[in-house]
Amino acid sequence: MTSQMRFTKAEILQAFAREDRSYRLGILCTHWIRDVERYTPNAAALARDLHIRTDTKWVSGVDLAALLDDAMKRELLSSDFLLTYLHTLVRAPFELLSDYCEDFDRAASGRSLSNEMKSAPWYGVAYIVRNAVSHNFHIQFGKLRNKLPIRWKTITISEEMEGQPMTAEIFWHRPGYELFLDMQAFVETLPEIPAG
Repeated sequence: MTSQMRFTKAEILQAFAREDRSYRLGILCTHWIRDVERYTPNAAALARDLHIRTDTKWVSGVDLAALLDDAMKRELLSSDFLLTYLHTLVRAPFELLSDYCEDFDRAASGRSLSNEMKSAPWYGVAYIVRNAVSHNFHIQFGKLRNKLPIRWKTITISEEMEGQPMTAEIFWHRPGYELFLDMQAFVETLPEIPAG
């Protein structure tokens, strides 16, 4: 039976822990990016001296330094940076969790983890975020169109949002991290296929 499973529960939990650490590290980095007086050297100063060598050229960080020197642009750049981490925090774990549930359902009879996942209160929002991040960063309802509006905690996704960009105004850090934690709590309750 276990050969049909692409991941063990322990591997899923490890992946969630890795994404959690990376996201929280991203939050710490935004403090350094934003607080130019407190940290020496600050992000703009380092960016000015940054050069990345590829096979064919050197890429300069001067353009980043110019953005980081302007307070408003620095704030937007930092927000975009963290929003990317937030999207990854939801997308990758959602994919792994979906795969685990599908594999379990094929390997074990009598219980549908996929249906349990799909009926979890957080599922609709996680599905919409995953779709947006995996495609063009625009809200696409896909197979959940007939479930609108989708509500979870402080987030409501309604029909008029179809095609809109997935922005910080729609999905921001606190609800995003809470969504991740709800998904993680679901993983912790998952059964495992016994060996043999």
